[in-house]
Amino acid sequence: MQEVWDKDMLMGKTGPMADKGGADEVKKDPMIWGRGGHLTEEQADIYLKFKDEIEKRDEHFKSTIYSFGEIEGEVWTLLRWCRARKFDYDEMIKMVEEATECREESKKHNFYEDPKEALGCDMALY
Repeated sequence: MQEVWDKDMLMGKTGPMADKGGADEVKKDPMIWGRGGHLTEEQADIYLKFKDEIEKRDEHFKSTIYSFGEIEGEVWTLLRWCRARKFDYDEMIKMVEEATECREESKKHNFYEDPKEALGCDMALY
């Protein structure tokens, strides 16, 4: 079962990142921008809105979001998409819709094989 992060955890007020400085720490280390436990309130709200939208969408949309499988974890997966469009919600949705469309065309031609079978190793290794 996946760990569920609430708004306070995303902002680093509670949970595993509570002692890591939250969004203020980004000023010292820009590499943690948009990472779980270091979000601003606005970023956390956009993350939660995105998460809600994913739940409303079909399996193709969800499959695009979780294209690396669930091994990466929900928070890290969703934040990867959020960072890719700098937490611009409309641009995030547009990006996923476009990627879903592109993936569907490729699936028709059996482009996406089972990665574990194709690579010959466990998904955690790549």
